[in-house]
Amino acid sequence: MRAFGKYTISCILEEKYGVSARNLASVIVILAYVGIDSYQMKGFGFILNLTTGMSVEVGTIIGAALIIFLAMIGGLRSVSQTDAISGFLMVGGLLITVPVIIGIAGGWDTIVANVPESHMSATGGLTTIQLIGYLLPALFLLLGDQNMYQRLASSKGDSTAKKAQIGWLIIMLIISPAISIIAFTSRSLFPDIDSGMALKATTLVIPVGIGGILLAAAAAFIITTGNSYLLSAATNMTYDIYGKYINKDASDKKQLSMTKLFIVALGVFSYLLISFFPTVLAVQMYAYTVYGAGITPAILAVFFWKRVTAIGGISSMITGVVTTLVWEILLSKPFELNSVVISVPAAVIVLITVSLATQKKHK
Repeated sequence: MRAFGKYTISCILEEKYGVSARNLASVIVILAYVGIDSYQMKGFGFILNLTTGMSVEVGTIIGAALIIFLAMIGGLRSVSQTDAISGFLMVGGLLITVPVIIGIAGGWDTIVANVPESHMSATGGLTTIQLIGYLLPALFLLLGDQNMYQRLASSKGDSTAKKAQIGWLIIMLIISPAISIIAFTSRSLFPDIDSGMALKATTLVIPVGIGGILLAAAAAFIITTGNSYLLSAATNMTYDIYGKYINKDASDKKQLSMTKLFIVALGVFSYLLISFFPTVLAVQMYAYTVYGAGITPAILAVFFWKRVTAIGGISSMITGVVTTLVWEILLSKPFELNSVVISVPAAVIVLITVSLATQKKHK
């Protein structure tokens, strides 16, 4: 990624597949990242509702304003700094909360005894294919995540980028199990809790100071994710649309001002989008899958498969997006399966078969 020296995923795809791929990728990235940003806003609304009693709707507006403001005032440099602070806060808050909440719940044996038997199985009561439907969206988002690529590209050098990735992996191996344990314990303490509120519900039973740290960690997680993805989407608007078709000779100062304008516009769009989805999980699955199926197979092929062709890459991108939208919107998720179990395999199959079929024409 660093060797390409590009600002966006779209620019890389254009180099391999042509202008059509760049345009399509820009649309996919913007739609997906706006979706990701939208549920961060609502998540912040939940936290303000819990801590202050204000309505989730008002809290969401405040979350939207804060995310837009932080993304607009400083760009990637400020986002990276707030991310670092948020990271320390998240790890600290979760590590403090885990032993405390387990003790309050009566110990691990008591927790296990109070949860349904299905919660102790490997799939949690889901079928294997349903479980895959929840795991693949995040996996394929991360494998081709423009937000992550941009951070790697902006690091001081290859060594710094590698150290950052190793550090990120280590921290994720701490954070992910900690969140799961807290949510699992919350299910024991509150048998009828909605799964989306499990982490926050624990603050009702732990000491106020620790609960405050946990909520601050959750808020930090939300804010840093929101402004990162909003900034990344605005970058696409600036370089892939404005700089490509509207003002090709725009100065760096002009591009910066346009990025700030796009941050505001996409931030407002994100806020409006969340009202069309009944749950945070619904918009999360949509956003992750649109990106994972539409972008990731094509971008990984650029890096790892020399025989991929322009037609194969573009066909894969179209297949991933169309299959996702048809499965989620037109068919309303048949068999209660998330679209990723259909759209990602379809995108990969089309990528391979079309590329192999067009080898002679595109040597």
